[in-house]
Amino acid sequence: MPAEWEAMAATWLGWPILENREEVWGEHYQQVCREFALVARTIARFQRCIVTAHHSQASMARELCGPGVEVLPVAAEDNWLRDCGPIFLQGSQGQFGAALFRFNCWGEKYQPYDGCQQLGQDIARQAGAQIFNSHMVLEGGAFYVDGQGTLLTTESCLLHPNRNPHMSKAEIEAELRRMLGVQKIIWLPGNPAEVETNGHVDGIASFIAPGKVLCQTAAPDQGDYYRVMMENRRALALATDVNGRHFEMLDLPSPIVSERFGSERYCDCYANYILTNGAVIGTAFGVEEDRLAFDTFSQAFPDRQIILLPVPTLSIGGGSLHCSTQQQPASL
Repeated sequence: MPAEWEAMAATWLGWPILENREEVWGEHYQQVCREFALVARTIARFQRCIVTAHHSQASMARELCGPGVEVLPVAAEDNWLRDCGPIFLQGSQGQFGAALFRFNCWGEKYQPYDGCQQLGQDIARQAGAQIFNSHMVLEGGAFYVDGQGTLLTTESCLLHPNRNPHMSKAEIEAELRRMLGVQKIIWLPGNPAEVETNGHVDGIASFIAPGKVLCQTAAPDQGDYYRVMMENRRALALATDVNGRHFEMLDLPSPIVSERFGSERYCDCYANYILTNGAVIGTAFGVEEDRLAFDTFSQAFPDRQIILLPVPTLSIGGGSLHCSTQQQPASL
């Protein structure tokens, strides 16, 4: 699996659906759709963007996104494409593949999810990728790779009994190596209190270059969340990558805006950003920390345009931009 800062052919973006997920979006659904359309149009400024929308929502998606964005009708019940879609792979001789893991809707949290389970196959076939299947439950937001053999993940998610209770930690590591071509796995504590994903790493830390990590921080007055994030940062400070390097770390501020929407699942962090060819796209929450986040992204990615979009409403679903997308690497 290539690193996310490597050249891309396209970005796949999931589209929200209200049916069977009304408890997630509720009265905010129309605004959430407008925000997702803004994300799609912004991605399309830099590279191909394909939106996967439930058959019932495909026309709306086309209308809101405009002619510069492709729309693929699918059966998926959720927009969190990162977690139920394929993981694209590259071969050393230019081969193009897709790793497909099992999806159980974050430990059977929502029903139905048959369409989401099928989404990986739908996208991989549409993209023309050779498919490699795994028996293991794994969401794409649960890990990052550096493209050189190191994988970053969390114990609170991958070792949670609602994912793979029949597998040991060693067996999970072996399957990650087999499917993704990594050699070293770094385990962070994660965030056991996070209610939607059980502590996906894409809300905590991300590789931004070989030997460099971008960390989501918390303020001391955030109580348990602050202590949890400090534990993750300490674990990173003690870790080394596959080449034995300690990590250079940059810190993102915490926006602290979840009370605005009154949702315990609200994803109020800057860490859930995405990369495109030439740009970083993240969320502007309308608070003073937005400027600090912009400056940190500029330091982390000095050669890319930094775009913070006013899309705070979509975070009520328990995820944000990274959770909703999957990058397709460029051909070698």
